[in-house]
Amino acid sequence: MITESILNDFRNGKKAAYDIIYKSYSAAMFGISLRYTRCRDDAQDVLQEAFIKIYVNREKYDVSQPIGAWVKTITINSALTYIKQNYKFTLIEDELDFDEIHYEQEDSLDLETLQQKLLKILNQLPDGYRTVFNLFTVDNLTHKEIAEYLEISEGTSKSQYFKAKKMIQQIIEKEKVNHE
Repeated sequence: MITESILNDFRNGKKAAYDIIYKSYSAAMFGISLRYTRCRDDAQDVLQEAFIKIYVNREKYDVSQPIGAWVKTITINSALTYIKQNYKFTLIEDELDFDEIHYEQEDSLDLETLQQKLLKILNQLPDGYRTVFNLFTVDNLTHKEIAEYLEISEGTSKSQYFKAKKMIQQIIEKEKVNHE
């Protein structure tokens, strides 16, 4: 449990308080980093950069606000910066039809297996698709917010999202055919 005292100590630069925050949030933030990047090493780089920013900007943290949301925002921003600097970040324009996605319920899958399958599918998407899909679906940003984050138009954000959904559907269908 992170108390107000720990948060105040963190803002004042006490290492023990920072360590508690790191221990409390690093696993979840690594998961977020992994969704945006191509591999575990890149995700680790994003996580490290995020927690450096968290420490450096600790005095800007408003203790009346939830620390988790602040940490998550910094992590997402770090992931987006990493993508822009290290990946050939391109938004793909093509003429795919947008069909509804049909999901097959798989009751026998445990959560970890499902998460691994999802991550495998997301990693097959081009960087632009994956980034917009994550921001909209997982991190609940609006297309307007995504457009501002990525410096693209709102229409491009929507287009990339729908194209990502279509590609996910195609990947799922292909895997289904391969397993039959």
